[in-house]
Amino acid sequence: MPPTMTGLPRSEGLSRCSTEAKNASRSRCMIDAVDRMRPLSLPPPTPPSSTPRPLDLGDPQAVPGRCRRRFATTSVDGMTQTPSLFVAHDASDLINSLPTLFGFRPDESIVAVATTGERRRFGFRLRADIPSPELVDAEAARIVGHLRANGAEGAILVAVTRRQEVALDLLDAIHAELDESGDIELVVRVRADGERYWTDSLGSPAAGVAYETSDHHLAIVQAVAAGQQILPDRESLVDRFAAVTGERRRWLERATDEIVAEVVPMVARTWPDQVAAVGLTVVDPILDRALAGCRISDADLIRLAACVSSIDVRDAVWARITRETADDMLRVLTVVSGSVVPPFEPAVLSLTAFAAWLTGDGAQALVAVERALRADPAYSMARLVLEILEQGVSPAHWTAFVDAGADSLSDDG
Repeated sequence: MPPTMTGLPRSEGLSRCSTEAKNASRSRCMIDAVDRMRPLSLPPPTPPSSTPRPLDLGDPQAVPGRCRRRFATTSVDGMTQTPSLFVAHDASDLINSLPTLFGFRPDESIVAVATTGERRRFGFRLRADIPSPELVDAEAARIVGHLRANGAEGAILVAVTRRQEVALDLLDAIHAELDESGDIELVVRVRADGERYWTDSLGSPAAGVAYETSDHHLAIVQAVAAGQQILPDRESLVDRFAAVTGERRRWLERATDEIVAEVVPMVARTWPDQVAAVGLTVVDPILDRALAGCRISDADLIRLAACVSSIDVRDAVWARITRETADDMLRVLTVVSGSVVPPFEPAVLSLTAFAAWLTGDGAQALVAVERALRADPAYSMARLVLEILEQGVSPAHWTAFVDAGADSLSDDG
């Protein structure tokens, strides 16, 4: 069997990091995956004798986390309008479009995008850290495994790093994996160091081609105009879900103590089989106001966090997160995550991570679930979401799972 990231045999053929590898270096095992079906595409292949066509990249939909509702299309006089396409004329345009795929500018990263159809519509995409040289082959196999699991017909590869020798080895290894499998076409591969890029195109200069990245590039301008927030780097995304600190944390801790003193007697007077119903009398009105765009007080944010610490209440809220509601639920839960303090972090962050995954935003899901697991490494819902992310499971499978009438997936929190 092919090696895992530690050189140990894979378990039942699953393309994931072993426990030993996770303990040794969890950051190397993490992939930021996105599965939003946006109007992003490439043109059909051009015969070699023709002039190469530009790359068509669609205008991305907005990401959650802001205060207004998101719409994928606009309606004028009852007619639905398709978002305009951004046309990438060269690899520089493709590199500049990367922040619109993840909501932040990737650096020291390998990006793989799955394409489908004649126009090579963009679907699932992932970002991973550039691995150390000895892990290149294992990382290549893992990336191709995720692409295959998400139905890729073609693959676009972009490596952005100062470590160009490793980038070249990694792209070669992924290319070899794709050639060996024969079921995924390599559409284009690009490596860039922040100043110059290299492609495999005939006549491409060995010294590379100079390029610049800009926050005013048309791809980003169109994305921001559509409502997407573009962060400068992944660390900024981590900061979005970071625990509150300083004087505000101390204030929230005192307020949490007061809310707990209010909630505990209510729970104590409730029969066990009625805890969810009673808890939802508190949670549902808060959620409904937040989903409607109303500002929620700190006290209500704390009440929500305290109530969902009950597994029964949490599972009832979990059931409200569907493909249709996930964007708005993520927006609300991200706000709650910014105010929650111990001991109520695991449930809130796990729900947030699940909502992010269900929108197709694995990057936000991963950041949120990592905070949940730092608070409680044994929290079962967080471990489930992490397993889903590590396996590269598409959110589309969740709908089928729910439709099949599956029971609750957690029993001990």
